[in-house]
Amino acid sequence: MKNIIPVTFVSAFFAFSPAHAGSCGGGEHSHNPEEMASKYFNQMDANGDEIITKAEFEASTMAKMIKSFDSLEPNKSGVVTKNDFIKTFVKMHPVTKNEA
Repeated sequence: MKNIIPVTFVSAFFAFSPAHAGSCGGGEHSHNPEEMASKYFNQMDANGDEIITKAEFEASTMAKMIKSFDSLEPNKSGVVTKNDFIKTFVKMHPVTKNEA
């Protein structure tokens, strides 16, 4: 059950991403998973300290797509670091031959 939450969370990001359609706002390039993860993280990290708190998450527009802060897998301190977020996102979105 614990693994289902991150898969759902990451899948939601992928489904709503312009990169999923193979474009970037109509452009002809696609983002790699690291770029996508960084973009999503930055949308939640209001103060730019590379840490997402529950309050930052709840105030972000991403809270409308993700049902729970816990699905971001906060660490023992109750926050999500950028590095951990990117690692999880990349693990759930391997680059396919079509994207490479």
